[in-house]
Amino acid sequence: MSDVSPERWAALREQRSHHEAIYERVADDLDENLLGVTQDGRLHLLVAVEIAPPTLPPDLQSIQVRLVEAERTWLDVSARSHHEELFTLAVNKVVYAIRIEGRDPAIAIEKTIDEMRSALRPIAPDLSHTEQIGLFGELWVLSNVLFPSVGSRICHVWSGPDSERHDFVGTGVHVEVKTTTRSEPKHDISRVDQLRAPTDKRLLMVSVLLERSLGGEETLADRVDDVRAKLGNDGHAIDVFEAQLAKLGWHEGLRQTGSLLRFTFRDVHVFEVTGSFPRLPDDYTPPLGVSGIRYTVDVGSQPSLNVAEVRKILELI
Repeated sequence: MSDVSPERWAALREQRSHHEAIYERVADDLDENLLGVTQDGRLHLLVAVEIAPPTLPPDLQSIQVRLVEAERTWLDVSARSHHEELFTLAVNKVVYAIRIEGRDPAIAIEKTIDEMRSALRPIAPDLSHTEQIGLFGELWVLSNVLFPSVGSRICHVWSGPDSERHDFVGTGVHVEVKTTTRSEPKHDISRVDQLRAPTDKRLLMVSVLLERSLGGEETLADRVDDVRAKLGNDGHAIDVFEAQLAKLGWHEGLRQTGSLLRFTFRDVHVFEVTGSFPRLPDDYTPPLGVSGIRYTVDVGSQPSLNVAEVRKILELI
């Protein structure tokens, strides 16, 4: 075997037992280059080196290079399975440079990633400030409000990236997340039906308050890492999470751009959208010719749910 293909990754996955990693030689004549799939679903290219390079290339999307010291020294190039197509291209370029061009393995890896970084830069724009604020809030709620009750299954009902009416769509409960850096808990509503509970379902609105400052405690990257850590070895949930992140414009290159805002979490409140909760009436219909409505709700005086109440409702999700 020589060329790396989707079929080879699929074959490795089929051979791998649930709790073990699996590796094989890239080619029969390349003892010092291994392909692998680990327990967390990551794809790997291990390249043996005589001397560890002084520096490693920065991460590209989810492709990262790490030094592994075992019986010998390896450069471990890996990526999450969501980026299999991009990673496969990188692996074949590295193997070609080592095997056909006779290049030093460390240089081959660094040059390949640098070339791909340059090629991808135009199609990986920075997230706007508004997009970062909204995504930070959704990930905070996913990790700290929903995950404790629902577990990794919450990734499968995360519908915000698909532009649905609500950010999380369960079988019995929908959840809408609103995030603001204002000093007051006021949130903009951008759809007539955004605060309208679907028939026979309950609707929760989560109000997240952040402070944006240069001395903030976290960036969006920290929120992404927090969710990934909680998903652990659930490869399917990780794949879904990565796919949804990509739809929203997240890419690993943002970590190096300096464009990520810094936030300090201030407060969170969960409300059930029912009764006198401020919103347009459920039967409201815009006048003929009005194609969009935007309004602001102030939830500062609304009674919020306690933790036990939230968890009981989330059992229906």
